[in-house]
Amino acid sequence: MPFKSILFAALCLIAAACHHHDDENDTNDPVLTISSPTSDASIAGAVTISGTATDESLHEMSIVVTKDSDSSELFKSAPEVHDLTSYTIAEKWTPSGLSAETPVTLTVTVEDHNDHKVVKTVKFKVKP
Repeated sequence: MPFKSILFAALCLIAAACHHHDDENDTNDPVLTISSPTSDASIAGAVTISGTATDESLHEMSIVVTKDSDSSELFKSAPEVHDLTSYTIAEKWTPSGLSAETPVTLTVTVEDHNDHKVVKTVKFKVKP
């Protein structure tokens, strides 16, 4: 029984650690730029995903590459951006299991502590 109490207390602390930082002065969306890959690029081998995200106080970010034909996830990352004001995106992904050039979509989502969310997408192709 003590183990359950300790586990419950630990979960409560984790939930409280990520409190919402409402700042009534923060009326701006995060700024998100994706510099690589570029739209309509055709990439063989490793794919470099790069860009930047800035805000008064970043909260969460997700980076996902999906196959256009069936929306299956080929790559997913959730970089730790909590409370940062700037983050440099620097991910590498090597496609596998593909037999032909495949159209894909990169989706990067970034949110700040005031629930301002920005989503950007880039469509490109990967070659086996």
